[in-house]
Amino acid sequence: MATGEEALEFDIIRAGLIRALKANLLNEHVSISVIYNAGRNKNSIEEWLDKNKPSTLHREDGYDWIYVQRSDEEEEQEEDDTEEESDDSDDDDDSDDDSDADELQETWEKWIASGQHVSREKIFELAKEYECTYGKWMLFVSTGGKGDYLWSLIAKGIVNGRTLSTHAKISATEETEYCESSRHVICMYNKNFLDRDQMLESERTIRSLGIKGTLLYKPDIYTHLGVYTNNPWLLNPVIYTSNFDILKNQSIIEETTDFHKGY
Repeated sequence: MATGEEALEFDIIRAGLIRALKANLLNEHVSISVIYNAGRNKNSIEEWLDKNKPSTLHREDGYDWIYVQRSDEEEEQEEDDTEEESDDSDDDDDSDDDSDADELQETWEKWIASGQHVSREKIFELAKEYECTYGKWMLFVSTGGKGDYLWSLIAKGIVNGRTLSTHAKISATEETEYCESSRHVICMYNKNFLDRDQMLESERTIRSLGIKGTLLYKPDIYTHLGVYTNNPWLLNPVIYTSNFDILKNQSIIEETTDFHKGY
């Protein structure tokens, strides 16, 4: 049985190894994901959330995303290039589709090179053709107690089967040189953004958890194709917005339009 001094020494060595591992991962540009799968994790979702609060997991320590998933169904998590924090619709930094990304990208590049008009309709056409139909409602929250709380509502709702979405994620904390505070983006997915009824039902079940903040809806195909807010075709990657009217106790969902010159 270890003595008190031996236990302390072990803790010090362990902490040093963890710091070294994190430093090595950062140097190698490898990120750490924290995942809760309801079919695999032994801990309850409440215990897991208490140990993995988003406000305590920092990008500077190598963490990128914190995931929750309701079942053992395989959901590919393909990570795209990190986006600048200044664009609200670009902070999701991800795609959750199992489509043929290479063929999709090749078709997209050929279309761009042809000089033909690029439109929302064309994006949707490609999504249908290559079965790249995942979409997500995004919620931006401040870091700290409020952000941790809202994430816990969503995570428990997904694990307990109260949402149409079977998986969601939240970004780790990232402090900037201009501000010590930070924010997170929470992404809640559904399988087919082209199915309006499914998109609406996903939003409704999210609201049923007590989420009142503004929600933005973005199809994953925009991320696959590298189409973000500041794009040369003036496409708006966010295709729906949802604002909750507290007085009427209902959501106001509006379809967006693409940008125009001078926006």
